[in-house]
Amino acid sequence: MKNFDVRRGAPWMAMALFFAVAGCGGDSGTNGGGGNGDGGSGGGGGTGPTVTTSVTVSNNFFNPASIQVSPGATVTWTWAGGSPEGHNVTFASSEVSAPSATQTTGTFQVDMPTAPGEYAYQCTIHPTQMNATVTVQ
Repeated sequence: MKNFDVRRGAPWMAMALFFAVAGCGGDSGTNGGGGNGDGGSGGGGGTGPTVTTSVTVSNNFFNPASIQVSPGATVTWTWAGGSPEGHNVTFASSEVSAPSATQTTGTFQVDMPTAPGEYAYQCTIHPTQMNATVTVQ
């Protein structure tokens, strides 16, 4: 039986170790699944916000209801429902631009603040049904 030559095998062992560690990877935190953000256990349900800059305003709901964006991102709301009374987008925080007009079609855009945080908004015509958030992080 031949003895193992450490000088010849060391580069191969180093490469194997590198790929084993690199393969462990990590979660970028942008997949929308997992924890509940309170530092506790949680997870499993995909309850986090959707990472996007587009929201559909439909018949009495925003889709998705919670989104996550980068600081200063532009978010676009697009009206798709046929509600005759229309809908609007009104933020609770004064750090976010003026509310949209009440409309049945079209789009509305907002440049989100650069400060991280959760920014709640609603349709003031349907305030109990149409509530949503934009998380800046």
